[in-house]
Amino acid sequence: MSRLQKLGAGWGTWRYLTGVTSKEKMWLLGTIQHRSGYEAWSAHLSKGLSDKDFLVRYESESDPWGRSKVVGQRVHELMLSFRALTDTQRAELAAQAESELRIGLASLIKDKATLKSLLDVLDPPPAPQQLAQ
Repeated sequence: MSRLQKLGAGWGTWRYLTGVTSKEKMWLLGTIQHRSGYEAWSAHLSKGLSDKDFLVRYESESDPWGRSKVVGQRVHELMLSFRALTDTQRAELAAQAESELRIGLASLIKDKATLKSLLDVLDPPPAPQQLAQ
């Protein structure tokens, strides 16, 4: 499976938000408040790059420069089609990306809780009387 097949709007939004956390607080707050444009683009891009016809063309190209050209052409096409979207269509894409992000985060939290409970069973925390000694 290629990296392009793993691309998703929720994952892209997560990477975008976590990348910003290392920046100034105001930038982070502005980014969180106005991320719908990025989410819409991310959803549009991930849908466009997961198109079966595009993936067949991409996978059939063995030359790295040829692959780069195929991806560049596709991103250009997607950029033009994104510009043609209405505000309502962009809002729908942003809502989809937000939904994917929330589902992904909920799954991550659930997995983390499961892992923690398994670790507690295997290596339980010390009893309170052991801590006092």
